[in-house]
Amino acid sequence: MKAAIRHLKRNRRRTILTLLAVLIPVYFLVFMFGFTNAVISDMFETATRIDTGHLQVRHVEKRGMGSALPLMQNADEAVAVLDEVDGIEWRTVRLDLPALASAEDRSQTVYVQGVVPEEVAPISNIGNLVVEGSYLRTGSSGAVIGEELAELLNVGVDDEFVVLGAHPETGVGVLRLQVIGIYEAPLAEMGRTVVHVTLETARQLARSPQAATAVVARVSGVTGARDLSEIDDVMSQLEGRFGSELEVLDWRDLAPQVSGYLAVLTPALTIIAVIFFGLGALVVLNTLYLSVMERTRELGLVISLGASRWHVIRMILVEASLIAVAGAIYGALIGVVLIWIVEAFGGIPMPASVGDFMRVVGMKPALHMMIQWPQVILSAVAMTIVAIVAAWFPAYRASKLEPVEAMKYVE
Repeated sequence: MKAAIRHLKRNRRRTILTLLAVLIPVYFLVFMFGFTNAVISDMFETATRIDTGHLQVRHVEKRGMGSALPLMQNADEAVAVLDEVDGIEWRTVRLDLPALASAEDRSQTVYVQGVVPEEVAPISNIGNLVVEGSYLRTGSSGAVIGEELAELLNVGVDDEFVVLGAHPETGVGVLRLQVIGIYEAPLAEMGRTVVHVTLETARQLARSPQAATAVVARVSGVTGARDLSEIDDVMSQLEGRFGSELEVLDWRDLAPQVSGYLAVLTPALTIIAVIFFGLGALVVLNTLYLSVMERTRELGLVISLGASRWHVIRMILVEASLIAVAGAIYGALIGVVLIWIVEAFGGIPMPASVGDFMRVVGMKPALHMMIQWPQVILSAVAMTIVAIVAAWFPAYRASKLEPVEAMKYVE
């Protein structure tokens, strides 16, 4: 140990280079893990809070439905089943219908969502986006529309427009609705197409007093995409509870684009980690190999004085271990401290358009980096092991030196 420390102090430039070869990959991975965790968390929250919830109970898909979802006539039974299951913290019934909205000679295809106003907040922030009029209340017979749709139809608060709904199971329904509120949508497409009415009003449009397209639910204890096991536990409890006509879909089925992106993110992160570990290992191997070449005479003398070849291997590996452990610790600490500093200043600001979208759906307009200590420890330990393994070849070569040949080589 003393000999290893003495040699590291004697060759400070090479020691620092080797230290950086370990420190930089660990620091980068810790910081990247923090950033990736933030992206995953925000994508998951956006997907589950805007529309899908954590899971939905729906009627099994039918052919020939077009853009319309099949209707459930037993939503109350589905709600009763969800209420019996441990882990469900919230649920609501919703009815989604494709329709045509028109006022005088103007018209626009829309998506009417029938909701329970007092229950819809966990999956829709439209109630907080109303800029004119007010949001729905139980018993309301009007509609809340986006600014874009109000402009297209040339209507305002208290004006009326006609909604023509057509569903393959119930036929055509027509309602004249009064605009009671106008909301500012985070996306123009949403503002043009999403119309909120009460569940009772949507059922009148569908001409079916018990109709629903989904029972949307959220699972307790889920704070991000890392808590998917909680959702899976609830899904397993619900398996086989709804018969053959209904099915349970989780957020991965309902938002396949988001779940697909998250599924690609982990392998991509692994590939990047392997590349950085490989580069770090090459630098460690190169610097230690050059160190062995420079110390050929010294190592030959040590062997000639009776030191075993294992002693020489151990001496080189001790040097590598000291550098690897120190570099891993410092790299992890720098990464964690940098993440804390970023968070202390409010996270990573998002571009204006993205920030506005995040703000109106109830999220802070910044990426908040998240530290998961198992990832920090894994990064440090993995790089330490990689550095020690990389040092094995120089150590093995040093142990094979012949004393006489070593002295001649130097001379």
